[in-house]
Amino acid sequence: MNKITRKIVGAALSLFVSLGVSAQSVPLTGKTAPEIAKLMGAGWNLGNTLDATNGSGLGTETSWGNPKTTQGMIDAVKQAGFNTVRVPVSWGRHTSQSGDFRFKINDEWIARVKEVVDYCYKNDMFVILNIHHDNDKAYYYPSFSYQGQSETYVKDIWTQIAAAFADYDQHLIFETLNEPRLVGTSDEWWFDVDNPSNNVRNAIAIINDLNQIAVDAIRDNGSACNKERMIMCPGYCASMEGCRSNLFKLPADKGEAENRIALSVHAYNPYEFCLGSKSVTSLTANDKSGVNWMFSTLNSMYKSKGVAVVIGETSASNKNNLDNRLEWVDCFYGNAKKFGIPCVLWDNNVYVNSSNAGESHGYLNRASSSWYPDGKVFVDKIMEVLGVGEDPDVDDPVIDDPDDEDSVVDDPVDDDLYGDGSDGDGSVADDSSAVAYVDARTGIEISISDDVLYIKSDEPAERVAVFDIGGICVLEAAECNTVNLDFLNKGVYIIRICSKEAVLTRKIVKK
Repeated sequence: MNKITRKIVGAALSLFVSLGVSAQSVPLTGKTAPEIAKLMGAGWNLGNTLDATNGSGLGTETSWGNPKTTQGMIDAVKQAGFNTVRVPVSWGRHTSQSGDFRFKINDEWIARVKEVVDYCYKNDMFVILNIHHDNDKAYYYPSFSYQGQSETYVKDIWTQIAAAFADYDQHLIFETLNEPRLVGTSDEWWFDVDNPSNNVRNAIAIINDLNQIAVDAIRDNGSACNKERMIMCPGYCASMEGCRSNLFKLPADKGEAENRIALSVHAYNPYEFCLGSKSVTSLTANDKSGVNWMFSTLNSMYKSKGVAVVIGETSASNKNNLDNRLEWVDCFYGNAKKFGIPCVLWDNNVYVNSSNAGESHGYLNRASSSWYPDGKVFVDKIMEVLGVGEDPDVDDPVIDDPDDEDSVVDDPVDDDLYGDGSDGDGSVADDSSAVAYVDARTGIEISISDDVLYIKSDEPAERVAVFDIGGICVLEAAECNTVNLDFLNKGVYIIRICSKEAVLTRKIVKK
């Protein structure tokens, strides 16, 4: 790499990473679902708002007591450290039969949803958009008696959503359904995985069908963004039982899409502590073991097999037990970080509910766009456990001075560090022990072979980060001397290796 090239790369990295250029100014594209999941970070739910179902027209947004969503609310969420907003939306009350659609979405409603999504886009955030409280016999219901209508509803709604958001890049994520289940039955919230009732068996088959219909409707839109959009799909009730059942199948993708489907799970775990009981205010050792088991199971069944997992809802209800809830954050979010599973905090703006303590999930005071006192402590704890904002190098990266002759080392592979260019397999011909680059200033040696980055230094690197040319961090690793890069698509990347004493920044090209 010559001086001019190094200067350009250094300036680009400084611009994108240090100044935080909008992700939307450089559209996010070409990512698989696991790659997107790595980028999502901490998530927050705009609960009980666009998913509310009382009233009529645009008035439904505030019909459950929450104020109209503003840019200031979303700004506060971003400033707290969240990088993903889930926007639950109920569509059924805003539809009518018109033209080719039995369920035509009112123009004013989809325009309002788009407005809220844009609030998030202005903050460079990921957005999850779904079908929420429409699990109703008037819209969709997972039983054979309502299968035809359910298929029509899901196809109609997702066909229109896909069209409305056809040009939104991969920061927008679609979630097919929310907690699909047999509402009003004894099987509504739980079933025996090993011996499900016939009704549950039938319901799972229909949920599989509806997930597939939703995915097909999105892909059939034909836009480049919808062809590669990440789509989250739940099992029965979006529960652990639902995704553990051997009856549940993630939908097949079509066309150019490859590994763009993610599993959607909701996890108020342990249930009695997080949601179910007013009197359960503390955690037991068994509770923590249950959380450990849940994450380990999601990893072994899905994530370790290359399937992205997103916990779309979780929270620990406020029962005036802040210390215990912080203990829960340590356990739950500690596991989330360990297994690399993004979690989206449920927030219904109910700070304390004396009549139903299980539904006290208020963190952001939406009237003032500020955090409730306990909510701020809780959210700050999440960010601490996840390590959000810990690395000052991300905000103020050290770039080799292009005017310092000692820092300018000619690139011995002429920017072909990654990929020999002969057969397009993304590997180098050299033995893995061969040194591809030695930095004279830091003493760090790096080489790449068979999609693995090898780092040799006096001590393991404290942090390794890989950025794409748009400044998006696509990988982070800590205390390591090898990093697997096989997930990278062809293109130009920036690698930053941080030790206790120095920071090395290099460009690589995967051919």
